[in-house]
Amino acid sequence: MFNIEIEQRVVNFIKKSPLGVTSSEIANYIGLNRITMTKYLAVIRERALIDFKQFGMAKLWYIPVSLNKESFLASLVIEIGKNLPETDFKSLSDKIGIAPGEQINSMYLNFNNASKLTIDQLSDAYADIGKKIGGVFKSRSLPDRISVEIIKYPFEQSSKLILKVLSAVFAKMAALNMGYGRSVVSESAEKMPIIDVYLKREEAGSV
Repeated sequence: MFNIEIEQRVVNFIKKSPLGVTSSEIANYIGLNRITMTKYLAVIRERALIDFKQFGMAKLWYIPVSLNKESFLASLVIEIGKNLPETDFKSLSDKIGIAPGEQINSMYLNFNNASKLTIDQLSDAYADIGKKIGGVFKSRSLPDRISVEIIKYPFEQSSKLILKVLSAVFAKMAALNMGYGRSVVSESAEKMPIIDVYLKREEAGSV
């Protein structure tokens, strides 16, 4: 499973070398083998936290200077959600979640070197996604579903649309690996959001 602490150590190490460092230097510092380090660098680059410059056969990894696109896009999604008619809400959130679900699923397949994720790997991926986007997700594998409790919301303010899109991403990942996936957003007794991803058609509730 992807380790957020290792990711932070990688980013902090690269920050100390504005001219860039090689993957071998990073691997030696972190204490990981080259193959595992390559997987980490690829995933961290997908999040736009790092990038590389090609010098001959070598790649020099560095921290790019850019606007925080995650916070910018989150603000846009929140505003869209506020002004979106309820009749269009579900359709839009489901459609938005399809492509990211496919892309994110592909990343976890590559990381696990698998053609399909198991239920436990899928559950771990959901929790790891929470860490990657700045939140804390508690994920549990149950006989008929994977239940994901949002312990810490990943953005400054809660958004119904963002939660629905996130649930659509989870459902798409489940469908790709288990053959079926349907998500339901509800609240826990502590009023924290819960995303239940049902893995069997006959057990699924309505969104």
